[in-house]
Amino acid sequence: MPNRVTINDSSENELFTAGNPGQIAGTITATVSSVDANMQVGDVDVSAANPMPVQQVIVTLTHFTGAKAASGSNQIVAAPGSGTRIVVVSFMIQNASTVATTVIMEDGTTDVFTALLQTQGAALSGAFLPGYEWRLADNAALQVNLSAANSHNVNVSYFTESV
Repeated sequence: MPNRVTINDSSENELFTAGNPGQIAGTITATVSSVDANMQVGDVDVSAANPMPVQQVIVTLTHFTGAKAASGSNQIVAAPGSGTRIVVVSFMIQNASTVATTVIMEDGTTDVFTALLQTQGAALSGAFLPGYEWRLADNAALQVNLSAANSHNVNVSYFTESV
């Protein structure tokens, strides 16, 4: 059962007032299920000195920096093998030419992010928060598809994980 907070207001008064919309007006009783009066969750004491344990995952990032210029799909990171996928933490594709180019980031052969980079220096980029990274399909290569043979700078930070 997930933790939840129950507010009991048997007086049926307004809990918030127009003058104090962020403060509770009156007395309430709050019950937090699965945490007892001694601030224990199961067998774990929770306090400032002993905060709730959090699972931390440490990964080693790999960085690709290079240029791609061929029209069509250009491989950035090879498919990692069955049962493994690429997890992108950040990427940036920058038009190094003076010619407008449509750029598509691909999960294998599936289009994911698309942009028209009109001028030299224009870029398509993405940076993902921990837990919200771009996870490619099992055994899919990371590719950039260019609409024309124009030079583009490519920077990607990624790791791999088991599926």
